[in-house]
Amino acid sequence: MDDQGRGGQGYCPLGLGGFPLFSSRIHLGYFQRMIAIRPKMLMTMLECGFGHKAPAIAVRDAIEDSFPDMFQVDVVDFAKVSGANGADELIKKSWDFSLAFPPPARIGYLLIELAGERKEYLDVLFREFVVKGMAYIRDYAPDLLFSTHPLCTYIAVKARETLGLSYRLVTYVVDPFDGYSWWAEEGSDYTLVASERSKERLIKHGLSPRKLKVIGFPISKSFMHVDSDPKEMIRHLGLNPANRTILVSAGGQGIGKVFMYVERLAMLKLPINVITVAGKSARTRKRMDRLVKLSSNTRVASLGYVHNMNELVAAADAVVGKAGASTAMESIFLEKPMIITEWSTYNDRYIINFMLDYRIGLYCPTLHSFLRAMREIAEYDKLGVCAENLAGLSMKPGTDDVARFLAGQLGF
Repeated sequence: MDDQGRGGQGYCPLGLGGFPLFSSRIHLGYFQRMIAIRPKMLMTMLECGFGHKAPAIAVRDAIEDSFPDMFQVDVVDFAKVSGANGADELIKKSWDFSLAFPPPARIGYLLIELAGERKEYLDVLFREFVVKGMAYIRDYAPDLLFSTHPLCTYIAVKARETLGLSYRLVTYVVDPFDGYSWWAEEGSDYTLVASERSKERLIKHGLSPRKLKVIGFPISKSFMHVDSDPKEMIRHLGLNPANRTILVSAGGQGIGKVFMYVERLAMLKLPINVITVAGKSARTRKRMDRLVKLSSNTRVASLGYVHNMNELVAAADAVVGKAGASTAMESIFLEKPMIITEWSTYNDRYIINFMLDYRIGLYCPTLHSFLRAMREIAEYDKLGVCAENLAGLSMKPGTDDVARFLAGQLGF
């Protein structure tokens, strides 16, 4: 056979009507190589708490579900993986400190707002992170970079400008109702926000409206699937199904004054169930374990770090603790009122403002206000109006929407 015959070097399989499926001059190996080269998505976050990590993981999982084997997606703890060990330690220790002692973090927030668009000081404060972060991006060579922390966005913008790199850059603001100045990065191709409130804050900071898109807050899709029966969960934990139940959590670190409130609550002997989640704090877990042994109408189930938080939220009548973004949005999506006892810095305060404006929860910053609310919850339906208002909000996760948006940035 000649070159156009079956098996010849220029052989081209025919499609419908005898037309070639692809040019006979292109080797089949070319297509095999193209299939093997998947667009690369680098998702950068800082694992100070879980609020920046969880949305990134949720979006990664949604991309892998909706676009199987089409992208290489890597979620990285950016300072740590880039080798900026000093910055990594500083950021994480500062976060833990701010949970225990909020005032310095609040002052820091106000100073950041005062500086506004001028962020050159970051090059001095985080010099190691900036240099090593840019080098990491250069070596990874992403087609798209997705950031869930403003420092990661800052470094990604600087890497493009300084090193002449070419990739799409999308930021997700994980503060659902805030948009402080660090997030207002004009160098990001798009900044995604969870609410109009956040969008308005960023516009006031000078970010162009054309670069802003409101897309629902991303959480793990598995979180929304609760198979367990709430009443059975209550019984399994040794609690009284006839009583109202509160779920007390202070995030993965287990740091918060709310656990002291629970200790005082146990002394009142109110007919109420309390599920405490101490996270990684062995000390907090030990304190809560002591309450389990008390003979009281107030029954306590003490847990440490858990992997079924969605089932616990579903079983509870309210979620109690710090005003964290992930906890707040998970509660809203599962239509559970929040009772907020504390906040670290002003981005958390915007969560409280939203909750109070829409009457979907309670704010109890003092022991007196907390115990009064618990008495009202135990004795009559204090949370009923909040639950009705939550149902009326109809807020839904945007996990799949964010995944599709990112894929669309790469032409899919």
